[in-house]
Amino acid sequence: MKSQISYLLVTLIPFTRDADGDPVVDGLWASDLEALASSMGQIRVAAPEIPRTKQFQTWGPGSTTLTASSGVTFVGFPMIESRLDLWKWPKIRAILRKEVEQADLVHSSNPFSPYLGIRYAHDLAVQLGKKTLMVVAEDFVDMLEWEWVRTAKSVREKRQRSKELKHLEMTVREMVATASLSFLHTPAAVQRFRLHARNAVAIRQALHEEENVITTLKLEERLMEMSAGRPLRIAAACRHSNLKGLNMLIQAIGLLKDRGIRVEASLYGRGAETGMMKTLVASRNLEDQVQIPGTLSPGPELYNTLSQFDLFSMVHRTTDFGRAFWDGMACGLPVIAFRTKASQDTVRDGLDGFITPLDDPQSLAEKIAHLHRHRELIEHASREARERALNNTMSIWFEMRAQWIRDLFLKEGLSAGDIRTTPEKITLPEEARVPAETPVFAR
Repeated sequence: MKSQISYLLVTLIPFTRDADGDPVVDGLWASDLEALASSMGQIRVAAPEIPRTKQFQTWGPGSTTLTASSGVTFVGFPMIESRLDLWKWPKIRAILRKEVEQADLVHSSNPFSPYLGIRYAHDLAVQLGKKTLMVVAEDFVDMLEWEWVRTAKSVREKRQRSKELKHLEMTVREMVATASLSFLHTPAAVQRFRLHARNAVAIRQALHEEENVITTLKLEERLMEMSAGRPLRIAAACRHSNLKGLNMLIQAIGLLKDRGIRVEASLYGRGAETGMMKTLVASRNLEDQVQIPGTLSPGPELYNTLSQFDLFSMVHRTTDFGRAFWDGMACGLPVIAFRTKASQDTVRDGLDGFITPLDDPQSLAEKIAHLHRHRELIEHASREARERALNNTMSIWFEMRAQWIRDLFLKEGLSAGDIRTTPEKITLPEEARVPAETPVFAR
């Protein structure tokens, strides 16, 4: 009787090693891996390894070294940078075959181009009768339509990119159709892939833990200060790109200024649109109201900073679900968002956040003006947001994920307790209590 699942995660997220040979990964990715190991036990990660002689770039503010005590071990394979690297595939497949043969469960995720061959590990696992987990981590179709297909420099290039995106979407459909279990991380991914999945569950992953949630005392002090009549403070923390909608938030603040309503905002992050945003702020003479102070490090700096504001802006223009929804709620901030599939299935409008029409700065300004006049609405939503964050911590969600994975092995005579025991009962988040037709699907 096995005491623990042999868990293999095959990913396209690269890593490098420090002088001692310990893996160095993106800081946000490290948090996920440590939480996964905490809920599942030792895990093995197969990923592209970047030599120490080359520059290692992360998508977040920084990197983290994972030592042996993290419960995560790595095996590297050559990095694929273009379709010209086909000569590397025999070595990659040899490494993956060895790892898959030793695993009980093989975890895969979106096989972005030019890495479509990475699905080899998933297909091999299915062929060998292994349990498989497929994770659709974001609404990649919408994001690539926005940032890749839409930005093509010619009609021909646009058609080619659109064709490649459709092929990628079909690949993911095929993978969820054969996976023992699929985790669909965004409301849009649920809508897009649920009818193709063999067995799928909706996931809304958080990064915060209970200790990161604002205390009742600190929240009430902030609400009392806000009720005294000072300007409302809005925060945003995201990559500065057109699809994040921050230029529309700036326009809304300018409209409010014209009406004599002062609102202050800090737009944390950086990206291709940072310069344009600063120009827009200057053109509307909003320098004393809108600040663009740079990035925030995940963890205490992020939560301590956001806790000083009144509203959290998620005026994204795509259907992607950002885990920043939870970051705002952990700080007791109601989320104000444009109406998309992601926001409608995440923010409870009028309860723990507020939703306005998509791509409409005028309606956004009207909503903020209404909240400026009726601050009791913010007070109520702030308390609800805090309570929601307490019921949706990273540990709670990872333990639920682990329970769903353990259930895959029950038909083989193993009990969940035989595979991994849970020290205490986990509270089921509200998101997992919605009607069956939303989170759980079987074909």
